[in-house]
Amino acid sequence: MVLPVKPPDSDGPGWELPRGRHRLPRQVVAGHQRERLVLAVAEALAAHGYADLTVERVLEIAGVSRTTFYANFTSKQDAVEAAQEVVFERFLALVLGACSAQQEWPLKVKAAIGASLDFAAAAPAQAALLDLDALTADRQIARRGIDNKDHLASLLATGRRYCERGAELPTLTEQAIVAALAGAVSTRLIGGEAKRLPELAPQLVQFALLPYLGQAEAARVATRPRLGAAP
Repeated sequence: MVLPVKPPDSDGPGWELPRGRHRLPRQVVAGHQRERLVLAVAEALAAHGYADLTVERVLEIAGVSRTTFYANFTSKQDAVEAAQEVVFERFLALVLGACSAQQEWPLKVKAAIGASLDFAAAAPAQAALLDLDALTADRQIARRGIDNKDHLASLLATGRRYCERGAELPTLTEQAIVAALAGAVSTRLIGGEAKRLPELAPQLVQFALLPYLGQAEAARVATRPRLGAAP
């Protein structure tokens, strides 16, 4: 089950249940607690890294009991994997929603990159969680991160049918593009420049479209105002 998308103004747990006694259904309370834990995992990872991540640090941020943690997850690794899955599904929903607003494939790519950068700028800890394959020696967690990138690469590969040179592109083209885009975002996140990520959109769009459209057309699409932007 995908939990509701939290407001994008903070990476912290955010939502608060009413204090004292309340009549909220048990399922609502449990879902809220799991939400807090997912966001706390992302925040703790951003602050301490996977090697130094502990259940205690997650609990301190989430403000829930150890019993609640183990009612949701069996271990630190399980919590990280679950958080990756939840955050990636949210991220993918945002990207696909942005794409659906466009008719032409190059503009779908542009919208997807724009939505990705906006997401990372608004929720840097969650964005860093999606690139955890570069930050952990845990092979299972790394595999999930790689699988997420492969999924994005497969979506990008649909563009081959819309360009004349599509059949000529190397097999690894989309994987290389996604890895490069993720690397650019990760570098800014590590450098504390998350808020400036949307500024990279024209360069990253041009880079992503270059193999499919050529330099001139990729540059034209990249510099075209985004949907809803001022001309």
